[in-house]
Amino acid sequence: MDGDRVRFWRLADVLGGVEVLRADVRRSFPKHFHDDYTVGLVTRGANRFAYRRDRLVAPAGTLCLADPGEVHTGEADERGWSYWTMHIAPAALAGLRAELDDRASGPPDFASGVIGDARAVRLVAGFFRTPGAAGPLERESRAVAALGHLIRVHSAQSPRPLPGGPDEGVASRVREQLADRLAEAVTLADLEAATGVGRFRLLRAFRRAYGLPPHAWQMQARLARAHALIAAGAAIADAAVDTGFADQAHLTRLFKRSYGYTPGVLARGR
Repeated sequence: MDGDRVRFWRLADVLGGVEVLRADVRRSFPKHFHDDYTVGLVTRGANRFAYRRDRLVAPAGTLCLADPGEVHTGEADERGWSYWTMHIAPAALAGLRAELDDRASGPPDFASGVIGDARAVRLVAGFFRTPGAAGPLERESRAVAALGHLIRVHSAQSPRPLPGGPDEGVASRVREQLADRLAEAVTLADLEAATGVGRFRLLRAFRRAYGLPPHAWQMQARLARAHALIAAGAAIADAAVDTGFADQAHLTRLFKRSYGYTPGVLARGR
């Protein structure tokens, strides 16, 4: 990870608050997810990643997308890769989708994790490369143009069903338990009692539906919640305690592993 360069900032005047990251890295990212939409532009090298049970490659000059809650990785070769990403709240994209189609409800579901559409790439790049001296009108206008195009051209007409098969209800109930008891040391016995399903079946159902075992999903959900708390102004140590981490150092280590930057970088970019 030596030599990684990461810049992070938050644009509070764009769609209710958009987080932007500029990175040049040689590291890989393990399986993780975000509560927000991720729209990335690869500018050097390639992002090789697992997403929705597929192995994808986003070379330089293409976009990579991840819907909220979708587990994915980021895998570098020895040369690494450079990219921009923005994170947008689901409510913001739901609002844009409703403006584009008054029959639509809820946030969009993007059909593909990699997009090579030249117009989409140009619009997203235009947003990322907006001069720092630009005013909020230009920044938000560019964001709306780029995201509106992605919604019109690349979102599915209806939400993607949960890939859980006959046990999707079991997986959903396990997820609800983990989300409701985020900072607790939940056990398999707790999940069995809550679902009425044996541990082998519930573990299999959960991994099939969400791509992670329950303990790993809980850890990622804790990180996502800590991220939201710090972005909203909470002290890093308080966020660590509130989300079930042993201490600030524990949060920092796992936070950087998943996001590529530390909680301190996030706090300074508020």
